[in-house]
Amino acid sequence: MDNKKLYDLNQIRFACILGSPFVAGILISHNYSKFGERRKSILWIVICTLWTLSIVGISMLIPENITSTGLVIPLINGWIIHELVKNRQGERLNEHFENNGEKGSNWLPLGLTALVVALIFGPVIFLDKYLNENNYLRADFKGNGVFYNLETPIDQVDKLAGILTRMGYFNPDKLSEVVFVDCDSVFELKLVSDKDYFNDTEYLNDMQSVFKHISYYDFSKPVKFNLIDEYLKTEKRIVLSQSDSIQYYMESVLFVKNKNFKLCYDIMIPEDERLKFQDLILGLKRFFPHHFKGVFIYGIVDNSYMLSIYVPKANWKKPQLLTEVKLLKRKLNEANFSKPFRLNLYDPTGTDQEELEVQ
Repeated sequence: MDNKKLYDLNQIRFACILGSPFVAGILISHNYSKFGERRKSILWIVICTLWTLSIVGISMLIPENITSTGLVIPLINGWIIHELVKNRQGERLNEHFENNGEKGSNWLPLGLTALVVALIFGPVIFLDKYLNENNYLRADFKGNGVFYNLETPIDQVDKLAGILTRMGYFNPDKLSEVVFVDCDSVFELKLVSDKDYFNDTEYLNDMQSVFKHISYYDFSKPVKFNLIDEYLKTEKRIVLSQSDSIQYYMESVLFVKNKNFKLCYDIMIPEDERLKFQDLILGLKRFFPHHFKGVFIYGIVDNSYMLSIYVPKANWKKPQLLTEVKLLKRKLNEANFSKPFRLNLYDPTGTDQEELEVQ
């Protein structure tokens, strides 16, 4: 047998770990054929084929949160195949290599490994993780995405994306994706997320805030809320909590007539009131010159409008500032808004945000 090439135990073990028991079985079968044992050669092909198919089936049943199986199972398989071959072929292999017998080329196990991955594991991975994405179209919003089905009206997709953009969930610096599909009588909104967060209380509270915010808008159908994993197959239903402790987000837009100014507003403030507020601010060029860059926070507190303006705390006691902000408050309350205005100065630069309400 010295002129015959055989595969040693290490080649067979690593072929099993990297390629599957099927690849290892072909090497074992090759050795038996060189030993002149054709029946055992065929038997090992059959055994290792069934072994490989069993592993594929078992791996699809293992819960996805048990991530270590992707490494542990091949190592166990490699150890088992090593012991089996050592017991059945070990002595003859040792004798072959001690007598300067040739070793089989590594190209065969490498080629077979590539073929197995391409023909067996490649389609399994594709079907398991990515096929569901083909059920959806994707609308792009500056890198953020809404997956939707053909039945979902595009105007409803655009409306949802506008809400998510204004509330900051869609952000070009931190991209997100959602699924928004028409399911006969309702829309299903699914935020795409890592499923490891599905039972995280803090994360769920944040998502409740997102869903609560969206629930204030009227879509053409009721909206049901879910979380869904990044492979678009594992879902968690979210029952919307009406608890007052769960706040909805403020939205933000640039001023219509001056993009240097940004308005963060409570969605319960009517649009005509927001536009009226913008016009009033832009008319006060003495306080807010058009080249000024600032953010106005416009909310509702105790049946009043609360306007918060950033001013460094060091300036809060300056007489001129106090005179100007009191004048601003008076002009707002003389403009016939539906609610009276309160005015707040805030400075977020310290450890905690500090505020001062102007009386």
